[in-house]
Amino acid sequence: MTRRGRTAVALGVSGALATAGVAAAAVTPPPGTPDLAAMALAAGDLAPGTVAAPHQGYVAPVTGFTAEYDAGFTTASTTDGVSYYSIGEYISIAPSASVVSTFFNAETAFFRSKHGHKLLDKVIAAAAGRHAHLRSRNIRYEVGGSLGVGTASFLETIGLRDGHTGVHEDVVLFSQGTVYVLLVMTANPGEQIPRSDAATLAAAIDTHIDTVLATPAGGSAGPSGGTGSSS
Repeated sequence: MTRRGRTAVALGVSGALATAGVAAAAVTPPPGTPDLAAMALAAGDLAPGTVAAPHQGYVAPVTGFTAEYDAGFTTASTTDGVSYYSIGEYISIAPSASVVSTFFNAETAFFRSKHGHKLLDKVIAAAAGRHAHLRSRNIRYEVGGSLGVGTASFLETIGLRDGHTGVHEDVVLFSQGTVYVLLVMTANPGEQIPRSDAATLAAAIDTHIDTVLATPAGGSAGPSGGTGSSS
């Protein structure tokens, strides 16, 4: 499944976090890969009571990247008291920053475009299932622009309405050198997502990335105390 497909499945239309609802086959990252798991959000970045998704780990990366780690939470609250149905993270690393930059630009162009929205409409509706009766008119997109995180960042809010129930999703894309991050935040039905949460969580991941990349190979790094690189 492509990253865009995983994004659509992660959206709350079907009430399933991608990392929990789509159990991708686990893979072993190449030797020398930095500890991508330690770059992800840790329970300490969120409020007590956060529940990690059952399926987390390295998966086959998108073409051009060397490794990807998928993680997330099935239930989470931010430290400002906002509750989320789920939070999904997809962290990838490439051989060079230019690969990440090219990919980031292509992905943001996709999320900004009418063509991209139409494709997402179809995948979101399919992921929701026939019982949801979602149509393009039930899905709204709001471009939030840069969050000022990492080398470059982008925020888009997706609103879904099924009858009288509304669900909001924040999709955050950002790059930091050779690392690319996709963060999907799914609000509980009827609740809004403050822009500050997207910025805060993305900044936390960005800090973890800096910590891991600054750690010598084989050293201890990150909030989970993982190794600095795979061997």
